[in-house]
Amino acid sequence: ILSEEPTYMMPPPESNLELTTVEKAMLLRWIEQGAVYKKHWSFLAPVAAEIPNLKEDPWVKDEIDFFIKKSMLKQGLAPNSEADREVLLRRLALDLTGLPPSAHNLNIYAADTGDIAIEKVIDQLLSSNHFGERMALEWMDAARYADSHGYQDDGMRNTWPWRDWVIEAFNRNLPYDTFLLWQLAGDLLPSPTEEQILATCFNRNHPQSQEGGVVDEEYRVEYVADRTNTLGKAILGLTVECARCHDHKYDPITQKDYYSLFAYFNNNNDAGVVPYNGEASPTIILPPPGVRKVIDSLRYEIHEMEGAMQASEAYISDFKKWYNKEHERLEEHLPDHNQLVGEFHFDEEFKIDASDINLEDKPNKRTGANKSYTIAYYNHQKKQLDAALWGHMDDKPILEEGRNGKAVLFQGDAGIRFNRELDFDRDQPFAVSLWVKFLKEGEEGPVFGKTNGDFEGYRGWLCKLNSDGTLSFQFNHVWPDNCIDFQTTEPVRINEWTHIVLSYDGSSKAAGIKFYLDGKIPEHRLHQDNLKKSLLHGVNKSNWSNQPFLLGMELRKSIEHLLVDDLKIYRRPLSRIEVQQLFDADLHPELQEKDWFEYYLLSGKNALFNKRSQDLQKIRQRENLLVTDQPEVMVMQEKKYARKTYILDRGAYDAPSEEVAAGVPEVFIEDTDSVGTDRLSLAQWVISRDNPLTARVVVNRLWRMCFGRGLVATQEDFGAQGSLPTHPELLDYLALEFMEMGWDVKKMLKKIMLSATYRQSSGTNGEQLVKDPENHFYSRYPTHRLGGEIIRDQVLSASGLLVPKIGGPSVYPYQPDGIWEALATRNAISYNQQSGDSLYRRSLYTIWKRSSPPPAMLNFDAPDRYYCVVRRQQTSTPLQSLVLMNDPQFVEAARVLAEKMVNAPTLEESLHYAYQQLFGRKPNQDESANLTKLYYHAYDHFQAEKSEAEKLLSVGEFPLTSDLDKEKLAAQTIVASTLINYDEFVTKR
Repeated sequence: ILSEEPTYMMPPPESNLELTTVEKAMLLRWIEQGAVYKKHWSFLAPVAAEIPNLKEDPWVKDEIDFFIKKSMLKQGLAPNSEADREVLLRRLALDLTGLPPSAHNLNIYAADTGDIAIEKVIDQLLSSNHFGERMALEWMDAARYADSHGYQDDGMRNTWPWRDWVIEAFNRNLPYDTFLLWQLAGDLLPSPTEEQILATCFNRNHPQSQEGGVVDEEYRVEYVADRTNTLGKAILGLTVECARCHDHKYDPITQKDYYSLFAYFNNNNDAGVVPYNGEASPTIILPPPGVRKVIDSLRYEIHEMEGAMQASEAYISDFKKWYNKEHERLEEHLPDHNQLVGEFHFDEEFKIDASDINLEDKPNKRTGANKSYTIAYYNHQKKQLDAALWGHMDDKPILEEGRNGKAVLFQGDAGIRFNRELDFDRDQPFAVSLWVKFLKEGEEGPVFGKTNGDFEGYRGWLCKLNSDGTLSFQFNHVWPDNCIDFQTTEPVRINEWTHIVLSYDGSSKAAGIKFYLDGKIPEHRLHQDNLKKSLLHGVNKSNWSNQPFLLGMELRKSIEHLLVDDLKIYRRPLSRIEVQQLFDADLHPELQEKDWFEYYLLSGKNALFNKRSQDLQKIRQRENLLVTDQPEVMVMQEKKYARKTYILDRGAYDAPSEEVAAGVPEVFIEDTDSVGTDRLSLAQWVISRDNPLTARVVVNRLWRMCFGRGLVATQEDFGAQGSLPTHPELLDYLALEFMEMGWDVKKMLKKIMLSATYRQSSGTNGEQLVKDPENHFYSRYPTHRLGGEIIRDQVLSASGLLVPKIGGPSVYPYQPDGIWEALATRNAISYNQQSGDSLYRRSLYTIWKRSSPPPAMLNFDAPDRYYCVVRRQQTSTPLQSLVLMNDPQFVEAARVLAEKMVNAPTLEESLHYAYQQLFGRKPNQDESANLTKLYYHAYDHFQAEKSEAEKLLSVGEFPLTSDLDKEKLAAQTIVASTLINYDEFVTKR
């Protein structure tokens, strides 16, 4: 640092950077003192400072003031006096509810000048349900909440119940450590409640892709990275994302540390592609209380009926009679064709006119060529053509020598599509039997089933060949969580015929599914047993695709080098005896009486069992239809078999290197094994005293909420590149105090707001501007502009339009035409403005589409919420004034406020009323005089141009009071609109 030799100079000459004389002296002094290295301040535990007797200074009201006054005195500054009561009440109301104070509270508070009055007002505001809305607004940016998925298609999602949970959590003052714990890992708590699971939607708020052709794993990795980055920025105040591709250049966070954090979120049971039909799993189903009772009742009835069906003594007597009668000729019953609805030998194919096929959706819709004919296949059971080619004629299946006569060979982008009568839902029992021969090792793809593939979350049921040669059998509402998912452990044989049977009893349980390879149940793993909703498409959300039963293909995938022969489809499960007989008619295993008893029941030979089966299916169908129609919300749920996590070279999903275990960065903890490897362990560390960051980050955010800027200005970065705290001792004091008071948000806010520091006026004198131009030392209250949501809510409240309802689905208020349409592709294209109360709800409830956020809020610097944002940028642009002057929401509010102004006895009183509603005070003499001139000027204009008055008063849907003088009302509307454009209205002072 002292060398003049370019080779040795630091910083290097090419950096164009140079240390100042003071900085060089500081480094030399540090070297002389021994060059002892200390961790960055934020990586050290908060230290309690010694606090003297606070009564020595009459200005100091609490510990906060002591630290602030101490720093002021060092700069030769003195604090401002307390703000006027009206100003202070407005400040408190905006900070705690995001709404202006009521006239009633203003009158009461202004009359009482004691400290007790301030405390009462704070308590009243903290107990308001609007407090939760105000706090939730802060958290929505950090949690990147939106009502749409993002990316190109930007389809809608159903996450508003999580937003409402956040509001309710703040209103009931859920301790902040619990608030964080539940959101990070509520699902992993012992016997988690519904709300603890719902809270984990926080981790699923990231954008998700619905686009065709994306690589599932690539996007899934992006989602995990987003969760990791959000933990860093929103909770730890660190830019951990900088270590995704390499070690962090400035903070002691290595790439290994990053992927150790990444590992905590890498085991969620989700996929990379969001289905068009339903929420992305895993989810929690949230029926309304009344519907929940009906569902519980149906499930109890199902449980009782299942128990009755399994009571074998009810059928034994009739079975004995049948068995004794048929004992000598039992095998003559096989094969049993009872409820056999499909039988395809594929011994011949038919080239027919496409219009003659028995399918509801004609196959040439996908074929795209040879539209005049198609290739069809014969159903020997129904004596008709129930199957046809679906796909490209160039790759069409052909007939080859099979196991029994001919077989169909699949060789590319084409499959066979069956009549919809062969569709089944989760409440319907069925079975499929077929012979297959896989001709090439390493092949993968769908063998048979009914699914649209990843485009629909694999909704339906299927058997597929995996790349490792194993088979998967799945029943999916949305894979991989709302489903039943089996996988064999051994690969299938190549170039040998294998007999497959899939048998299902309609119970929606893994225990009700049996699959056989060559007559035996193979070794397998059960990945998931959580099927809760329908297997059919088009339920719960509109959808334009609904595949029937397919062989050798699904919507966007097909299989090659596969032979299929002798396909049979049943509307009932098959017994073990039938499976054995279908595999080898000459095979006679040691059949026991219990095997024939199973066959006797499943093949429909007992009237009582048949009746109970039919009754049970009806109840299951009712439960299925009712549950499938209920809303669900994305949450976290761990996979049964954990994923491995690797350091990804350059952060690329397809470049894994070293395997890593879940853990926290080494800079925070000496013994990395002391923190467990599941998300709950991470969450517990995050809120523990061993973590020096979380409490500091929280109180810094609360401070910024009150003062417009945090003690650490870079709320998102407490690392080496972030700002140093202006008052480090105060920050540590608040962090320690916050933990001591049980992470009580309301208590901490009250403490801040009772301080003399918060209660100062915002006026500025020359000395302050010279010594503290940016107000780092708080010798005055820092004035700052309000956010777009609060500005809009203010004008709705002041005009009387605000609908104070808490919670519920997002609403569609006024918005300029064509914004959604300009950016939408094929999902949620049009913005359908609502009417009535929906126009006047708080901005927190406005629909948030990531590709087209609410434009009025964007103009006031709201983020698009593609990523976590904890500090909004503040700009001043002409567009903001144009919003206040011309947005229908603001023009209508000005008109409704003007109606109340017109009803005042005098013009002066009308101006007083407007000032009271908008600013919480009365106008001074100059303000009244200027507004009076404005009123008469506008009135004269509208008297001369009555159509202009009509045009102005027609803005908005709120009914116009018919008996008012329209020219006077229009003039008062201009006055109200002008006041809404005042700096004082959009600023907190």
